[in-house]
Amino acid sequence: MNNRINSLLLIPMLLLVACALTSECCAADYYVDSVDGSDSRSGHSKSSAWKSHKKVESVLLKGGDVVHFKRESSFSGSLEIKDSGNASQPIRLTAYGTGLLPRFTNPSTHDASGNAMILRGDYITVENLHFHSTPGEHVSGMLIMTRLAALRIDHGADHCIIKNNEFIETGQGIMSAGEHTLITKNYLDGPSYALWRTDKSSWGPMGIHLNIGNQEVSYNIIKNFGTKDSPWGSDGGAIEIDFGKYHKKNIYIHHNYSQGNAGFIESSWGYDWPRYQQEIYNWRVSFNICYDGQSWLFMLAPCNDIYFDNNTIARYNSFGRAQNAGARMDVKGGAPIGVASGAHFRNNLFIYTSSPYTGNRAAGALKTANWYFKYKSPKTTYGNDPKQAGSGDPLLVNLAKGDYHLTANSPLRKKGLNLSKRYQTDFDGRPLPKTGKWDIGAIQYSAIKPTRPFAGKKHESEDAM
Repeated sequence: MNNRINSLLLIPMLLLVACALTSECCAADYYVDSVDGSDSRSGHSKSSAWKSHKKVESVLLKGGDVVHFKRESSFSGSLEIKDSGNASQPIRLTAYGTGLLPRFTNPSTHDASGNAMILRGDYITVENLHFHSTPGEHVSGMLIMTRLAALRIDHGADHCIIKNNEFIETGQGIMSAGEHTLITKNYLDGPSYALWRTDKSSWGPMGIHLNIGNQEVSYNIIKNFGTKDSPWGSDGGAIEIDFGKYHKKNIYIHHNYSQGNAGFIESSWGYDWPRYQQEIYNWRVSFNICYDGQSWLFMLAPCNDIYFDNNTIARYNSFGRAQNAGARMDVKGGAPIGVASGAHFRNNLFIYTSSPYTGNRAAGALKTANWYFKYKSPKTTYGNDPKQAGSGDPLLVNLAKGDYHLTANSPLRKKGLNLSKRYQTDFDGRPLPKTGKWDIGAIQYSAIKPTRPFAGKKHESEDAM
């Protein structure tokens, strides 16, 4: 009899163990359809989908749960995800069905600072969603800039992944104060107005806004974040790292394409949170292609062990922005020559119209094996530094049309350092040579055309037109 009782008691325990060991078991699916759904239904199947995205806040999400938003749906107002998944079973928010991606917006800063979605838990993946038209214009106050974004990851919400989403006409696209975040393969196309402006200062629109270190930004397309109505002449940019209250260590920015922004990267120092000034440590910025206006880099925070490797930086079209003519690098805290810290520039291609390094304040920055081309002036040489790869026309496939692939006879071939201990693939995703010298710039030469479009796909709304 006792053995039978023990066996009966053991059954539910075994079921719990089996449930924990099986990734599909115990995970729930929820469906939201703004067109044909109803909030009186269970939400557990396509045929019983909810109508409002706010219904998601009424359930306790667990690791492995998936929230499916139907394509062609539209949702307005904030959605907060406060629950957490785990390393093997994240909570996932994604799309289902056919047609345009599900659309999210929030027109008012009075509702969650204008966020369409807020992540407050760990291990959350957001994918295949469309964010648009979140506020930015005439927003006042400094602190709201650390909260204002279409998608916001709060401080303490770690190990989140934001991938394959669209952010169109958002004052800020993605703001992340969570650590170990991956922001990858998103398409961001921004507005041209100032988020905050006075007669002496302004804060322009931003594609991706990081508020802390330990984050990765990769394979994104970021376009047109910048304003022309700024006391600075232009303001905003593709990627900004602000909010000095939190550390700025260990950031990896790679394989991104930026175009028409008011600069590529800015790192603040002193003005956004004056009591907490954070130097930056251990950054890798590599294999990016940047065809913007204003500064390529505006690194106000002092740099320590920062590497800018194999980037292609093009400045030969104004995009209506001020300060556009140089490759322009404002970098603070470069180490004296020979000291293995500070800022390092290796294997980069600079295409400029006035002067490279305009405004560069890092006299001690280590520059090695870079190539310089003054647009339409192929005979212009850059200095007499024997550590540089050279100057002159790089002989690209079609510079006028923004095709930065190397021709077979490009002088950039086999002129760079081999950095295979740090990097595996070039901008096109091709494996990098393990031995021998590398080519200069973000794209290594190949006689075979790339399998994916050069600057990535257009966003889905454009494809549908």
